[in-house]
Amino acid sequence: MLYDPKWEVEVKADPLTLDSLIAWLERMPAGDSYDYENCLGQCLYGLYMASHGVKWKDSGGSDGGGKERGKFCALVYREVASQTPWTFGAALDRAREAAVRA
Repeated sequence: MLYDPKWEVEVKADPLTLDSLIAWLERMPAGDSYDYENCLGQCLYGLYMASHGVKWKDSGGSDGGGKERGKFCALVYREVASQTPWTFGAALDRAREAAVRA
């Protein structure tokens, strides 16, 4: 039987879950920081959504993105991104704690 590359199925994780956020944070340099106060997409949430190909205006972090993205955005800011220090390693710890509580 011949192989056809169209048979390949790409499985993508839902970016609107803490598990996906945790997996992304695990790949980030723990000591590097994000700019929590940059409301134009350079914050933790904006960088995370951009890594999934979602533009800031569509991320739920501004006026766009819909209810589901807006709800996830609020969760990330409240539980993970707003506390200091604003490093990826600290955010990873907070995201793991939030997942346990959920």
